[in-house]
Amino acid sequence: MIKIAHRGISAQAPENTRAAFNKMLPLGVSWLETDIDISSDNQLILIHDNQVDRTSDSEGEVNHKSFSELQKIDFGGWFGTDFVGEHIVTLDWLIDFINANQLNVNFELKTAVTEDNQQYYLKRVVSALNRVNSGSDMIVSSFNLELLEKYHQLMPQVAIGVLIEGPLPDNIVALAQKIDAKYIHPDVTYLTQNQVSYLVANQLAVNVWTVDDDLMAIELEKWGVNAIFTDFPET
Repeated sequence: MIKIAHRGISAQAPENTRAAFNKMLPLGVSWLETDIDISSDNQLILIHDNQVDRTSDSEGEVNHKSFSELQKIDFGGWFGTDFVGEHIVTLDWLIDFINANQLNVNFELKTAVTEDNQQYYLKRVVSALNRVNSGSDMIVSSFNLELLEKYHQLMPQVAIGVLIEGPLPDNIVALAQKIDAKYIHPDVTYLTQNQVSYLVANQLAVNVWTVDDDLMAIELEKWGVNAIFTDFPET
C-alpha cells in the first residue's frame, strides 16, 4: 500500500510549504499530495483552504489576493518558530522539485474558483502539469466533479480521482464511470471493508484520506486499499 505525504510531511512542518516537501527527501517518501489554487492575478499557488487565515499570519480569501500580496504573508510561523518566514509555494516551484527528485504526485483541484474563471484556471493547470516528467506517476483529484470532468477532457492521459467527503454515495461507481475516473478517494471516517471490496470489484482503486493511525493503516491494507494520504508517511 502506498503512503502519500499529505500536503508534504505536514506532521513535521507547515503544510504545503517548501519545508514540508523537503522533509520527504531524507525519509525516502516518494508520493506527495498538494492543492492547486490561483491568485487574483492568475498565478497558480499551493494552498488547501479558500482563506489564508488558518495557515498564515494574515486573513482573507486566497482568490482575492495578488501573488505579490501572498508572497508577503508568513505561512510558517503558525506551525512553529523554526518555520517563520516560509512563503507560499508556486506550482512551478513544486514541479521543478518533483522533476529533480523523481517524485510522484496527487494534485487536488480547488473548488473556490468561480465558474467564469474555471476554464482559464484549468488551462493554466494543464500547461503546468505538462512539465511533469513522464517518469512520475500523477493523479488529479477534486471534490468538484464538474471541475474534474472539465480537467480530464483537457488532459485525458492523466488518471483522475473522485474525492468524497462524508459517506460514499450509493451511485459512486456510476459517478466515477461517467467521468472516466480510475480512483475513489473516500473519507476514512465512513469507509467500510465492503465498500472497498465493491469499488475494487468495479476496477476502481481506493486512496483513503486522512489516515494517521498505524493500526487503521494496517487494516486498510488488508481491505485492499491502494494508498492512504497521511501526515506520517515515513512510519
